[in-house]
Amino acid sequence: MKTFDNFKDLKEVFVIAEAGSNWRMGTPARDVQMGKTLIDAAVEAGANAIKFQTYRSENVYVKTAGQSDYLKENGIQSDITDILRDLEMPYELVGTLAKYAEQKNIMFMSTPFSPADFAAVDPFVQVHKIASYEISYSHLIRLAARSGKPVVLSTGASNEADIDWAVKAFKEAGGKELCLMQCTAKYPAPLDAMNLKVIPWLKDRFKVTPGFSDHSRHHLYAPLAAVALGARVIEKHFTLNNRLPGPDHPFAITAEELKEMVAAIRAVEKTLGTGIKDVLPAEQELASYARRGVQAIRPITKGEALREGENIAILRPGKQKLGLHPQFLPEFEGKVASHDIQVGVGIQRGDWID
Repeated sequence: MKTFDNFKDLKEVFVIAEAGSNWRMGTPARDVQMGKTLIDAAVEAGANAIKFQTYRSENVYVKTAGQSDYLKENGIQSDITDILRDLEMPYELVGTLAKYAEQKNIMFMSTPFSPADFAAVDPFVQVHKIASYEISYSHLIRLAARSGKPVVLSTGASNEADIDWAVKAFKEAGGKELCLMQCTAKYPAPLDAMNLKVIPWLKDRFKVTPGFSDHSRHHLYAPLAAVALGARVIEKHFTLNNRLPGPDHPFAITAEELKEMVAAIRAVEKTLGTGIKDVLPAEQELASYARRGVQAIRPITKGEALREGENIAILRPGKQKLGLHPQFLPEFEGKVASHDIQVGVGIQRGDWID
């Protein structure tokens, strides 16, 4: 697999298919099979990377954290620590899934949530991801920076000061390549809470590669708008079935929707162009056929004065040669032709005597 060095040289938008905890099926054998199936689906969709999450519940929340309101709304009544304990990825599974992803020629990623998780994940990834809620976790940010690998940092539920501190901590620890992801910390996130105009602001304010981690349910609206606004990395949760048990399945898009999203992103990329306004190759034919120039409207003989409305006019040339831009008409109005000019031909420099 091609080595990932930096975000600046990306030839296309980097799409991360976020599997999260959706690999969990209840038994070790079924967990491995689901993890591999999710990798297969990400490959089929054309994603650049497949990402999981690696954590230990005791390293994330305090023991008395209680229940999550948003999960209760989705019918999940357990304490958050119990939910996370059930979804803990065995460290040995990280290597198994990473090896399978390499065989399938897709980049493997997994988000760590503690130094121990980081140590388990680091040997198997080319790019580190730090979740939104870890933006204040100095130990994790510094470990990621010292790895020398590119880092993707989500910015959900944070403000400018939070991001500024994290970026400085990353750089002070020797970090080089950083992508900041606009993200809305809501599951699912409503479209009117996307705040996608932050994407170009992230780029300008922090001089980094901007991206977008999307928690909205629709598979096209926000990702395509984000790409149009300059996002170079897109992350989206996906599942094989929204009805599977677990906290991330309900708001995730399906594998088929992921495939449609990647195809749509590639199409949108083609529409963006260079940002430099010029006559495009696709426009060349009609640029010379239909743009107006100064054209002869009847045969003009040598020595005849060139006068608009009498023998020249501002017209579209069609198959005739395009004449000078009308801005130059005052230069030769009333001057005499230096040679015979056929009807329809565009007036060029050298066609009159100064």
